[in-house]
Amino acid sequence: MDFRDEVRVGQHTYDITAKGEPAGDDQPATVAVEFTGADADGRVVAEGNLLIAIDGLGDANAFLARTLGGLAALHEPWTAGRGRGRPRPPNAGRPWAEADGERLRERWLSSVGETASRLVGELAEELGRTRGAVRAQLPRLGCDPDVPGRVLAEA
Repeated sequence: MDFRDEVRVGQHTYDITAKGEPAGDDQPATVAVEFTGADADGRVVAEGNLLIAIDGLGDANAFLARTLGGLAALHEPWTAGRGRGRPRPPNAGRPWAEADGERLRERWLSSVGETASRLVGELAEELGRTRGAVRAQLPRLGCDPDVPGRVLAEA
């Protein structure tokens, strides 16, 4: 099996060749992959060689996609529609101000009959927090995070 392709992704062009090698006495059938990526000016931005057993191509695909996707996400800024998906809320990771905690508790306890999921989303938006941060803060304020309007029972 021989394969050659040129693929344009964003501002880069990648040349890929793959050559199959039959199984040997003590070696499984393999595919040798070589690739080079260059920007519009011809500067190399990626290059590499892989030797993968034919039986391991599926696993190698999953491993490389996961690894390269994770590395790309680590190096991309928090922007809408790229990398990590959404921009971080403005107060994400910051300590809770006492006034925000009071506002959260008051709103939660006065919202009897509302669905928890919808209310958590509203409060996260209003307070500039993630949904997870709002849910985590509710028990600290004595509120049942599953039922708006309900306080947690004393232990």
